[in-house]
Amino acid sequence: FHGASLTVLASEAGVTKQALLHFFKSKERLYAEILSDLSSRLSSEIDAVAAPDAESRLIAHFDARAVTALTRPQDARLVVRALLECDATARVWPLRPYLNKLTALVLETRRWKGCSEEAALAGLCQLIGAIQYFAIAAPTFSGIYGDAFFQDMSAHFSNRIRAAVMEFIHGGSRYAESIGPTARDSSADHTPERPDSAPFPIQSGSISDPG
Repeated sequence: FHGASLTVLASEAGVTKQALLHFFKSKERLYAEILSDLSSRLSSEIDAVAAPDAESRLIAHFDARAVTALTRPQDARLVVRALLECDATARVWPLRPYLNKLTALVLETRRWKGCSEEAALAGLCQLIGAIQYFAIAAPTFSGIYGDAFFQDMSAHFSNRIRAAVMEFIHGGSRYAESIGPTARDSSADHTPERPDSAPFPIQSGSISDPG
């Protein structure tokens, strides 16, 4: 982002710099729109999963993400940058809708019902981070060990992600309770939530026990 110029971006897009500025006003606005579009696409992927329960939808979503992150590594880089380059004073959080939707889906599962958003999101961060890291590092692994080796490695990675997702889902309240009281629970005078912080849109429904 910091090393890219609007002139180069416009040239690659086949438009003029003036046209970009007309629609997006600045490079920062353009970047925010790209991240917002990414968040919408990730959220749409969750909505598009046809599965009978929240557990199956989570597994299917992360199965797809493990594959898609390798075919669209630019998305993986954008997710990492969106998470790392913002600070606590940022006015816009492009990935919030996606993270909220994913967290809400976790809290719909039978074994996570009644658990905290913080505990659910902490586990999701591990899964999201692992997928993005592997996708970004793919050219390095492929260069060191060769394409055929990396293809086999990718298959093993997808299997490990699925196992990790299932362990996370089935851990539920047992995982959440293992961390003990949270900072927010232990302090009645914690910092108020930001004005634009909306509660997670948890959906109600019948959830079957995956086993």
